[in-house]
Amino acid sequence: MMIDRLLAEPPRPIAEGECALRVLEVPGRRTGERRRVPVGVLRHQGEDYLVCPDRTRDWPRNLAGHPRCTLLAGRSAEERSGVPVPGAGAAEVVAAYLKAVDAPWVKAAFGLGEEPALAEIEQALPRMAVFHLRP
Repeated sequence: MMIDRLLAEPPRPIAEGECALRVLEVPGRRTGERRRVPVGVLRHQGEDYLVCPDRTRDWPRNLAGHPRCTLLAGRSAEERSGVPVPGAGAAEVVAAYLKAVDAPWVKAAFGLGEEPALAEIEQALPRMAVFHLRP
């Protein structure tokens, strides 16, 4: 299972303009029970972000309901707050995320062209979730 592997291995550092896998732990929006899911954390302009092509998935809805979360990898745990990123700022983060990821299936999930313009990304933002991870 991917979560077990991510928790067993030392975390890969996140370089500028790259993504690294982490385990996001966030309370369920209805139950409050802690939920874990693997996510790709993007480092963009010195800040960390989470991006999801479908805002109706559980983890973005849970994070929107309970912004305090924990990023887990190896033996490390970082407490963060997930703050939604609006408008043009979100489009820039999505563009950086799409450049950073290699997996074709991840890019395909966004339903955008090969190298989408910011305007194309902005039009698709209502179906996406973008969070700035603050300390």
